Amino acid sequence: MKKLDKRLFRMIRSTKGQYIAVLAIVITGLFVFTAVNNSALNLKDSLNEYYEETNFSDIFVTAVSIPEKLESSLIGESDIKEAEARLVFDTSFITEDDDEKVNIRAVSVNKNENKLNKLFVKSGKRELSEKDIIVIEQFATARNINLGDKVKLQINGREYTFNVSAIASSSEYVYIMENEQTLLPDPESFGIVFIEEDYLRKIYGANGNYNEIIININDMDNLDQTVDYLEDNLEKYGVKRVIKKDEQLSNNMMSQEIDGLEMMSQSIPVVFLVFAGIMLSSMLSRIVKKDRTSIGILKALGFTNSEIIIHYLKYAASIGIIGGLIGSLLGTALSSVMTNYYLVFFNIPMLTIKVYYNRIITSVILSLLFCIMSGFWGIRGIIKINPAESMKPESPKKGKRIIIENMKFIWNYVPFSWKMVLRNIFREKKKFAFIGAAVAITCGMLIMTIWMIDIIDIMFNRHYSEFMKVEYNINFTGFQDENVKKEVAKQVNVTDMEGRIELPFEIENGRKSKIVNIIGLQNNSVFYGFQDLKGNDLKIPSEGILISSNLADSLNVNIGDEVFVKNFLPNKDDSYVTVKGIVKQSLGINGYMNMDYMNSRFLDKGIINGIYLNSNDDVSKKLDDMNNINTIQSQEDMKGMFEEFTTITAVSMSFMVVFSGLLGFIIVYSMTLMSINERTLEFSSLRVMGFTKNEIFNMLIRENMIMSFIGIIIGIPLGLWLIDYMGKSFSTDVYTMNEPVAASGVIISIFLTIVFLIMAQYLTYTKINKLDFMQALKNRIS
Repeated sequence: MKKLDKRLFRMIRSTKGQYIAVLAIVITGLFVFTAVNNSALNLKDSLNEYYEETNFSDIFVTAVSIPEKLESSLIGESDIKEAEARLVFDTSFITEDDDEKVNIRAVSVNKNENKLNKLFVKSGKRELSEKDIIVIEQFATARNINLGDKVKLQINGREYTFNVSAIASSSEYVYIMENEQTLLPDPESFGIVFIEEDYLRKIYGANGNYNEIIININDMDNLDQTVDYLEDNLEKYGVKRVIKKDEQLSNNMMSQEIDGLEMMSQSIPVVFLVFAGIMLSSMLSRIVKKDRTSIGILKALGFTNSEIIIHYLKYAASIGIIGGLIGSLLGTALSSVMTNYYLVFFNIPMLTIKVYYNRIITSVILSLLFCIMSGFWGIRGIIKINPAESMKPESPKKGKRIIIENMKFIWNYVPFSWKMVLRNIFREKKKFAFIGAAVAITCGMLIMTIWMIDIIDIMFNRHYSEFMKVEYNINFTGFQDENVKKEVAKQVNVTDMEGRIELPFEIENGRKSKIVNIIGLQNNSVFYGFQDLKGNDLKIPSEGILISSNLADSLNVNIGDEVFVKNFLPNKDDSYVTVKGIVKQSLGINGYMNMDYMNSRFLDKGIINGIYLNSNDDVSKKLDDMNNINTIQSQEDMKGMFEEFTTITAVSMSFMVVFSGLLGFIIVYSMTLMSINERTLEFSSLRVMGFTKNEIFNMLIRENMIMSFIGIIIGIPLGLWLIDYMGKSFSTDVYTMNEPVAASGVIISIFLTIVFLIMAQYLTYTKINKLDFMQALKNRIS
């Protein structure tokens, strides 16, 4: 081994505390990057592989009545490669509990195999005969349904019993949501079953026709043209919706989750690496200053600047390689846990957890380059060291008054120990600015993380208490006369009740469009507390439309603009309507109209398809026998799903709290350690003057306390900025993260920041106690 390399090991050993501190930051940054990024890659790769394996459709068309011949006649038209017609409808799943309402979506499939959206059979056989049924895995697991079990469905008013012949997954229902408004999956109350198509068409009626057709095209670049072709040419079949692959509900939810993970994996590690780079640069700069004489001797012995620079860069490179390797390997190991966690919500049977060797190599190279660049910045002074001058001690910096010393009316009243603290802070501005920045980042990230935990609770509680004050949401199987309310009122003791219309429409503004549910309400609805973006109350206008804030952003619409509302019901008009207000809404994406106005422009007068109801009665039980009721959803149902959802989310956010605190802990600890090593002589002199170890430690605490206080003050607006950034980045069609941060969240974040800083200070106290100040003083004198 070369002499310089042996010296390198001695240098690492003598600075092992700071070396490990920088290494820990690099490991943490690369750990987060690899864990989150690998999880996103695992999901994306597995999903794409699943889609390819099952031949996932590019376009979904829903219509009133599609003849069987259309399936073959479409192939070859407008770049259409494959087409498959099917029957899809929602109906009731009959359970042993008469009071329980369970919805099921019945989908017709070929008795042997489908061309598109093939089923992935987990157990049992794919071939179907009459009375056989394939049950989707999430629903079968939630309701403990096994192969050979008998299940009962209510179809067209009659009860049918089926034999469970297989349990399967479907690429179309990776994330099961009944519709855009349900927000969270509830596999116990809503599931999917697949039934042999000829038998299902026979028992369902509809003259044997289908109501959906799924399509694959040859070239995705022609997707929009094909969609236009289908909208124009299938109008006679009563086309309701034409949905592209990207807009398909399950696929859309998956894409949004993967995009969020990728964004997180790119932003957080950069923060850690920047701080590691600054620490490494500062640390090497001080090592070079300390080794000034040794470097001069090396130059006198014939070592070139390049050889000495490479010697010190090896120190930085070792951190980059070891940190990158350990961080990426730990991240790869954790990514399997994170990826498996997503199976709680997403059903991807061929989800594979891969070891992305290229990602590990990329992480190591990234870490290495970052550390070498930071290291070079710290040691660039080597070039200026003259061998002859380096033999003499470096001239101390010329002392000068700090700015506060000129303020006699303040300075004269400052105690001696505080004067030393203030002088040291002003003379080591870069170091203390770095500590302040680390505390600010720690506090800011904690505020953001606590806000993300709080906002989920706030979004749901506010949505279901202040925005939507509905205890029961009753959906009918079709349109009903408004008089149905009287029938409901006879069955249950009603506190408040209103009929409503809720239907999907496509809203267009120029080239932008969105398919959303428009809800028709009474003028003075008691079930909604509409507010505009400034918090002012809003009422349903007699004409025009209110739209939710995320819909307004999506369509780039302002108050007073006219949007084009496209009707999916056959033989009904489309129309322009004026936007009369923008509603602040956290969950869901909707438009709202006066029900009479909505019926007159797009439907028929005097009809509703649902009821909002507040009642102290057991509504589900009392309305169980009432005809034409499709679902009864209570607030309690949503709260149950919400509690399960938030428990898992809180666990993942806890990791973020630890990562954020770790950053502040390591930086404050390592910088204080560095300060102790550099100021040993100063502290030894103070010991000679009679200062105790506790008094010296208190002086260090005061220095860090001032910078921590400044860091926390800066961290608060930084945290608010991060919240704004995260809110805009993570908002989706399902939820909008625009809630303000609570004062309690800021206080908790500040408290946690202080806890992490106290922990770092406690460790430095043990270092102070172990220092031999007298020996340091003797060495200096000798």
